[in-house]
Amino acid sequence: MTSLRRALAGIAILGVLVGVIVALGVLDSDHVKLRGLDAALALVIGWSFLGAGLYAWWRRPYNRFGALMAAIAFAWFLSLLGAANSSVGFTIGILAGSLYFAILVHMLLAYPSGRLERRRHVALVWFAYALATLGQLPAALWGDADYFECTNCPVPLTHVRDDADLAQTFDVVLMAVAAVALVLVGAILVRRWMTASPPQRRAMAPVLWSGVTLMGLFAALLASSAIGATGVVDVLGWVALTAFAAVPWAFLFGLLRSRFSRGGAVSDLVMRMGAAPGTGGLRELLADALGDRSLGVAYWHDAKGRWIDPAGHPVELPADDDPARAWTRVELEGRLVGAVVHDRSLCEDPELVASVAAAAALAVQHERLNAELRARVEELRASRQRLVEAGIAERRRLERNLHDGAQQRLVAMSLSLRLAQAKLRKDPDSAERLMAGAQEELHLALEELRELARGIHPAVLSDRGLQGALEALAGRLPIPVELSDAPGDRLPAPIEAAAYFVVAEALTNVVKYADASHASVSVVRHNGHAIVEVRDDGVGGADPGRGSGLRGLADRVSALDGQLALESPLGEGTLLRAEIPV
Repeated sequence: MTSLRRALAGIAILGVLVGVIVALGVLDSDHVKLRGLDAALALVIGWSFLGAGLYAWWRRPYNRFGALMAAIAFAWFLSLLGAANSSVGFTIGILAGSLYFAILVHMLLAYPSGRLERRRHVALVWFAYALATLGQLPAALWGDADYFECTNCPVPLTHVRDDADLAQTFDVVLMAVAAVALVLVGAILVRRWMTASPPQRRAMAPVLWSGVTLMGLFAALLASSAIGATGVVDVLGWVALTAFAAVPWAFLFGLLRSRFSRGGAVSDLVMRMGAAPGTGGLRELLADALGDRSLGVAYWHDAKGRWIDPAGHPVELPADDDPARAWTRVELEGRLVGAVVHDRSLCEDPELVASVAAAAALAVQHERLNAELRARVEELRASRQRLVEAGIAERRRLERNLHDGAQQRLVAMSLSLRLAQAKLRKDPDSAERLMAGAQEELHLALEELRELARGIHPAVLSDRGLQGALEALAGRLPIPVELSDAPGDRLPAPIEAAAYFVVAEALTNVVKYADASHASVSVVRHNGHAIVEVRDDGVGGADPGRGSGLRGLADRVSALDGQLALESPLGEGTLLRAEIPV
């Protein structure tokens, strides 16, 4: 920033010196009779563009608008060299006579971002530069004393021969083409105004309307010159010069209005929030303060690490390259609490948005807590719904398993017993074989019932506690599992069951998908929470959205006000962590 200030100070000093030298040259001219007032006006115009441009350059160093405005000042001073007594200065003044206006067209089409947004605007600006430079060649090549309307004019260094008629013919054609181009530029500016959003219109109004007025006046001036209306040309010339001089002041007025608007917006926002705190109308208050009815507010959810809207639903913020929308951080005591999503044109006045965001930080924090609560309620509602659906599905699965498995075996056993009873006296051997078959069916039915009961609630968990249940679970796996000691005191039954099923599902996934050679399980009690971690050295890349197992676990843990987190970078193994309040 210091180097920028030094560079801008150097440019300012150079601009002042150039302006003074040119003004002295104008006053000493042998062929242009100007009064001191005229020289002073020329200085005011040049230094106004220079001062406004350097101020804009300092305030917004990454915006080219300030540099373009400063360039207009130097091009303006170069055009005044047309009053010089030397051939060198006179030639420079002729060739650079319209350059300042081409830069002005560039500045207006690039306002307020400092960039030309469309290809046709780029083409139009290049055409303006070509017209401003090449269009002066006829005068420099063939202009004579009659053409310049002075007897003491120096001879341009580029002079070839005297041919005022040829030079004037080219001038008429060039002035007609330039008038059409200026009308086109004015039409582009008017269209930009009509299609702009209210914040964009407020930002563009001073410079845009002075630019439109200037384009119209210069187009009329060129058309009058082309047809030789001398009286009209004189009047339009002074009016156009006045409008040209007003452009930098219009820009400064826009900045000043923005500063007053910023102070008024912030004070009004603070007053209105103080008069009606917590009314839930924060978005409307911010929209009024910034003048952007499309404004939105998002809140940062710390626990989930994502943005949510006021209803608690996940929301995406505009991308950095979004041409229409942008967002500004809202921080409270250095901590991110929310974001204001607004029209991108407001980025041209970042101090305004930052001031409003800072003034509303406490209210945003209050609304963020409400949004997090709504998000929690919505998650619980969805979780309860999934648990209900999972319970219905589980009951149907148990019904099918009982019907197709144990129930069928018990029916078969009942038939075998009846047949054995009928043959008990007549054919004892057959009866004995039937009894043995029934006993086998009964044994299989009991095994199936035990498996079903283990899926509902493992008996070993009730008998031996969480540590014993995990040891039994790990012992059935084909890979080594390292178990840490579970908490010495028994956890509440629902938490033990949730921890057991988290480990069971995680280890099942390790065996099925992870291609791991080792796994570790840890269950500890810390700060009033039961923390369950299952880690493996497999291939990673686990996606909780691909299956219902992890989603069901998340619902089970959420029902106990806990949280489930999954870390599974590709090629680096997987960590499943559940944190459940005890």
